[in-house]
Amino acid sequence: MRISLTAALMMATALPVFADTIEAPAKITAVTLFPRGAQVERQVTLAAPEGTHELYVPGLPAGTDIQSLRISGDGVRVGAVSLISGRMPALDPTGSSQVQAARAALKAAQEALAMQEDGLAAIRAKAQAARDQIAFLKGAQPQVSDPAQLQALAEMVGTQILAASEAAIAAEAEARKAEAALEPAQEAVKQAQAALDALLNPAEDHEVLRASVQGSGTLTITTFTGDAGWQPSYDLRLDRAAGAVQMERFVSVHQASGEDWRGVDLTLSTARPGGQSEPGEVYPRLARIGDPIVISPAPKTFARASDAAPEPAAEAMLSDRAEMEMQGETVTYHYPAAVDIRDGVDDLRLSLDEKTLPMEVLVEAAPLSDETAYRIAEGTNATGEILLPGNATLFADGAVVGQAWLPMVAAGEDMMLGFGPIEGIRVSRRMPDTMEGDRGILTKSNERREVVEIEVKNLTGQDWPMRVIDRVPYSEQEDLKITTTVEPPASKSDYDHKRGVLAWRFDLPAGAEKMLRTETTLRWPIDKTLR
Repeated sequence: MRISLTAALMMATALPVFADTIEAPAKITAVTLFPRGAQVERQVTLAAPEGTHELYVPGLPAGTDIQSLRISGDGVRVGAVSLISGRMPALDPTGSSQVQAARAALKAAQEALAMQEDGLAAIRAKAQAARDQIAFLKGAQPQVSDPAQLQALAEMVGTQILAASEAAIAAEAEARKAEAALEPAQEAVKQAQAALDALLNPAEDHEVLRASVQGSGTLTITTFTGDAGWQPSYDLRLDRAAGAVQMERFVSVHQASGEDWRGVDLTLSTARPGGQSEPGEVYPRLARIGDPIVISPAPKTFARASDAAPEPAAEAMLSDRAEMEMQGETVTYHYPAAVDIRDGVDDLRLSLDEKTLPMEVLVEAAPLSDETAYRIAEGTNATGEILLPGNATLFADGAVVGQAWLPMVAAGEDMMLGFGPIEGIRVSRRMPDTMEGDRGILTKSNERREVVEIEVKNLTGQDWPMRVIDRVPYSEQEDLKITTTVEPPASKSDYDHKRGVLAWRFDLPAGAEKMLRTETTLRWPIDKTLR
């Protein structure tokens, strides 16, 4: 229940006469961060006499949701709980131990400042006394007429003026140092005064928790904020000789909850309290038949766009992000040291751990789109735990070779990582001329023949295991007949569950080259066209 301050005061005045009112601050002790949101735990130490008491806990962030607020007591029984919106009343400013401590701190700071100011005044008095002595000596009217005595008197006065001048200069220098030394003491007084003012007049942009309690012990107050979160990131270092990838994990945490978290016990959780918690509904599908609908042919420009294949990269990116939000398996990471996270200003990066992933290292080429081959590592997630999605910085041979987005990988799931191009391995794909100047295509009214030649050259000084990926046409229509010959035979057809995609695996020694060839013939009825 959220009530106004006026209502809270009226309720407080209606309490039994034996009920005491207690004000006690809560200290943030632990935070559980989710990818979106955080659970914040506060503790209040309560030492109260027998009976029922009204406890006021100031300083909860504005907008605290009472629906997600939880209170548990160790040695303390908790009754009705409410949140007060507005400035908290100064219930017992002189009796509050926190206020008394703040007053004592202010008094000590003021006394320390006064002692330094007294010392500065004494130094300035020395300087003034020296200046007064100089003025007196300069204004004196000696009653001496004898030249020798006058000479001796002048020398004596000069010596005393010099000594007084030196004393004044030294005192002024000492005063400047003492004045500069006042700044820390003055700042200490300001801070002590501000701390006392904060206790006597809490800010209006915070909530106050009011609870009916009995007993002495510890209260734990748990709240939830949506203005916080964490994101993993990775450093992935390829070690070809060891056949492994060294993975160092980091987390970036942030919060804008309206308060600083200082010295908190931090736990990172993969749970998503605000996400979907149950499976989606499957609705009936009604099938109907009817007369065919005649669709007018689209203009060439639009027809070409509609016939084009969808953008696989964009689809994959959107699909990955959507699936990430739907994951339900929870993993928690407890950070071993206390952590400070300031409100709205810190984007803190913490080191999590290091893992070794056994991987097979090879070179992959897709000459249909690239003239360069790329170094990749393939294997499974052998960490025994889920790898959360995040940005990854890739290293090979000790150098940064790129950055990538690591998708969510379950324990034991296959994974593939790319570690940049190998410029010394060149691939080319060509469709050789066959007749009449056509490039790789001999066309009849109902037949077409396609020849593709792929050449792979290893211009590096190392032997590399290779995988080359290409495609040939495939058909889902009975009247469209396709025959394909592949030389040498592909290691795998329908690679990665994609029809018509071929993959060759072979070792390519340093300085060697290899030729791959496919020949495809397509035949269809003479009254049809190939699209």
